[in-house]
Amino acid sequence: MLAATLLIRLVVGDLGPVEIIPVLAAAYWFGSRPAVVAGGIASAMLVAVAILGSSVEPTTLIGSVPLLLVIGYLVGQLVEDRERGRKELAQLRTIQDALAPVKAPALPLIELATRYVPAERGVAGDFYLVTEGHNNSTIVVIGDAVGKGITAARRATFVRATLTACAPYTDDPVHLLRMANAELIRQHGLTSDFITMLCLVVRPDGSLSWSSAGHPPPVSLHDGLPIGAEVAAFPLGIAPDLPAVAQEGVLPEAGILLYTDGLIDARPPGRSYEPFGSARLARLISELRDPTPEDAVTALVRVAETFSKGSLPDDLCLVALRSKLPRYWGAPTNGRELEHATTTAEVIESGVAPRPRRLSKTSRARRR
Repeated sequence: MLAATLLIRLVVGDLGPVEIIPVLAAAYWFGSRPAVVAGGIASAMLVAVAILGSSVEPTTLIGSVPLLLVIGYLVGQLVEDRERGRKELAQLRTIQDALAPVKAPALPLIELATRYVPAERGVAGDFYLVTEGHNNSTIVVIGDAVGKGITAARRATFVRATLTACAPYTDDPVHLLRMANAELIRQHGLTSDFITMLCLVVRPDGSLSWSSAGHPPPVSLHDGLPIGAEVAAFPLGIAPDLPAVAQEGVLPEAGILLYTDGLIDARPPGRSYEPFGSARLARLISELRDPTPEDAVTALVRVAETFSKGSLPDDLCLVALRSKLPRYWGAPTNGRELEHATTTAEVIESGVAPRPRRLSKTSRARRR
C-alpha cells in the first residue's frame, strides 16, 4: 500500500496527504508501533519525492511528516485499547459467571433468588456465595471488591474460593471473615483496594448468625429495615486484625435481603441527583406486600435501573431468601416477635412454637 501511494504521488502529483491511508490501515490491523513505522516510511518517501523534484507543496511536506507519525500513534493506541478492552471484557464475563452465577443453587429448606447487574462501565468485583456449612448449616455471603476490571474481579474470586474451602469446617461467621481477611492479606498484602463482605449463617432450626466487614446489613423482606443492630466494621484487606462482631437472630417469616451498595447508590447520570438510598429501599420493599424472594429481586432490579435511567454507576448484586417451611410449624405468633430469639429453647419459651409433647412409657415402648 505504501508503494501504491508512492506511485500515485509520482504519476499524479500532489493530492494532499494520501500517505495517511496506509498509516491508518497499519494502525487498524497491527496497532500503534507498526503504524508509527508506516508513518516514518511514508514521511521518508514524501521527502524523497520532494527531493526528486515532484510537485509537492512545501506546506504539504511540512505538515504531513508530523501528522503521519502522530495520527499513526494515536489511532494505533485507540485500536489497541479497544482490543484490550474486548479481551478483558471476555475474561471478566467468564470470571463474573463464577463470582455471581446466574442460576441460584437449589436448597432443600430455603427459597433463594439472586440477581447480578453489571455497571454501565463493565463488570467488576461484586459476588455472592451460597454453600453448605458446618453442622448442616447454609453459608450465604455477599461482597463487593473496590475497583473495576480484572484486578478487582480476581481479588473477589480469591476471597470467594477461600470461603468455599473454609465453609465446611465452621458455622461461625466471624471466623469465616477473619480467615478470608488473613488469606487476602497473605496473598495481596495490605491495600486500600479493600473488600466489603457480609457473611450469614442459616442453621437448620431457623436461627441466624451474621457478621459484617464494612458491608450493609441484611434487611427484612417485610419492611426493608435492617435486622439486628447496625455495627461499624472494617472491610477486608486493610488490617491484619479484623474486629468483627457476630449478631444472632431468627430468620424472619417474610425472609431477608442481602445487597451490594450498587442498589442504594443507584442514581441518574449527573452529580446533581441524590442516590436511591436505604429509605427508598425500605419503602419499596414495604409496598411489595409479602413478596417471594424472586418477586423482590426482580422488582428491585427494575426500580434501580429505572431510577438510574438504565445506566447503573456501580455493579448491583442481590440475594433474597426465606424458609420454605411454615413458620414454626404454623403455630400462631400471638403478636410476639422472634427477631431477637437466638436458640430453639427461647423460641419454645416465647410461646410461638409448640412445646414438644412428652411420650408416655407405653407410647415409647410401642415406638421401639
